[in-house]
Amino acid sequence: MIEKLNIDIINSLTLSELDTLRYIDNNKEKVYELSIQELAKNTFVSTATIMRLCKKIGFSGFAELKYHLKEEINLSKQNRKVFTFKDILDQNLDGVINTIPLIDENKVNAIVELLNKPVNVHFFGKGLTSTVLEYGSKLLLSHARINTFYQDTHIAHIAAGLMTKNDLLFVASLSGNTHQVVRMAQIAKSRGAVVVSITGSSDNALSKLADYCFNISSHNPVKDDIDIISRIPILFVLNIIITTYLKNEDRIKKQKVEAN
Repeated sequence: MIEKLNIDIINSLTLSELDTLRYIDNNKEKVYELSIQELAKNTFVSTATIMRLCKKIGFSGFAELKYHLKEEINLSKQNRKVFTFKDILDQNLDGVINTIPLIDENKVNAIVELLNKPVNVHFFGKGLTSTVLEYGSKLLLSHARINTFYQDTHIAHIAAGLMTKNDLLFVASLSGNTHQVVRMAQIAKSRGAVVVSITGSSDNALSKLADYCFNISSHNPVKDDIDIISRIPILFVLNIIITTYLKNEDRIKKQKVEAN
């Protein structure tokens, strides 16, 4: 808790308040079970001092401080949990299995129809999610479907400003609120482009902007503040869309050959 506080806040504390804060920080589980009177007794200060401390570090009172402690305790337990190999397998598999019912076949078919038209296709994402979109771009390129994948945000936003109704943009974000990606979708949408989004839920900025939004099931494991959330469900949805298009394209080509 202390390490997350602004240095100005720490400097504003009296010695007794700072000692109390250290006690709370070192005894989170114990303090969570205490009343404010019991904590005051254990730290040799008044309840008024504790209330003053709570307000100085950003809480409305002792009850809100305890709620925050509970969250930190739960997060700490999650970080300490030892995941077995089977746990990891199950987590990754569950992400895909739970995503399957969320995929709307009608949306997939509508996007495939667009891909069959002479539209310009674009891909954009940030962080680890960007790697998944790059895979989608390369998969299409390997089947001679020209498209553009953007790594640089500035270039992506310039390109979005040049889009028209003849452009199709794929974007993805686990939170659905990654500001660079949301901005890309906003610009593209304002120019008339069709936007396809893949996000972790429907209640986010990206889903609300998109013409076609796909939601995925994702776990949120955190290990020492490192992002280890699987992007496999995003890859799965993207692969379903592109594979459906490629199979459809093969069928159309076969029909043309047979017609000749």
